[in-house]
Amino acid sequence: MNASAPLILRSEEEGDILLPGRTVPAVGSCSFLASLDYDGTLRRKNGRPEDVDMRSFPLLGQLRRHGVRWGINTGRCLSDMAEALRFLPLQPDFLCTCERYVYLAGADGLLHPLTQYNAQCLAANARLRSEALPAWNAALDSLRCELPHAQWNIADTDALSIVAKDSETMDLLMPRILELASSLPGVAAQRAGKYLRLSDARFNKGTALRAVISAWHVPEKRLFLMGDGHNDLDAFRLFPSAFCAVPADAHSDVLHWISQHHGRLFPDVSTALLAWGDTFSSALVSDVNCKNKSNI
Repeated sequence: MNASAPLILRSEEEGDILLPGRTVPAVGSCSFLASLDYDGTLRRKNGRPEDVDMRSFPLLGQLRRHGVRWGINTGRCLSDMAEALRFLPLQPDFLCTCERYVYLAGADGLLHPLTQYNAQCLAANARLRSEALPAWNAALDSLRCELPHAQWNIADTDALSIVAKDSETMDLLMPRILELASSLPGVAAQRAGKYLRLSDARFNKGTALRAVISAWHVPEKRLFLMGDGHNDLDAFRLFPSAFCAVPADAHSDVLHWISQHHGRLFPDVSTALLAWGDTFSSALVSDVNCKNKSNI
């Protein structure tokens, strides 16, 4: 292995990125899996890339010694995450981007695309783009007339995505967008705060995570999921036996859903991880607590 060679993740779907480092080699097989949303969960809401929950990384490092692998499941694209990964003291074992594409760490410590699955996602959403774009553009024209003072724009990189001024503005737009999505067979509206995209309903954060656990043979009851956005609900719904955690400042729609179903509220990722660890091993959480305190 050439230590001086550039660490490149090559993706046919999203382009190549330069990785900031290698994933620490996993110990043994994957017995448990922790999946974290990025914006508003691992990273502070409206924060800078460096504003992440640093207390969670010593925990994750210790948990990995007990068969836990962890990753980020986000609506962000791969190029956005390339910058974000530079500020993480521990690189993830997997990465799910755009609520659909999957990248898994290999024996070399680098993330690699789950090629066949990602190709299916790309083809499905390419078809959707060609079929749904005329109706989408017409709906956006109607939105501009109905809500002339609402501030939003079509995303520069995706004609089926929009970015609103803030989450409250997106709340105003959602009824019309959901109406449109329901009228288009096989189309879903994926929302994360002020961001929204139309996508093929067969691919979302839940199905991306299912591809990860299938590759590593992890039982559903050994999953930890944490997220604060509407797009995280797909994963919560798909894995009812998982440990589902939500930040206390999540969107009110997410808080309402979690109150009616399985799930718990936590102030931050590290607190949620400790609670999860306690559910499957009191010895493990004792070990993690002791070593985490020495790192704070």
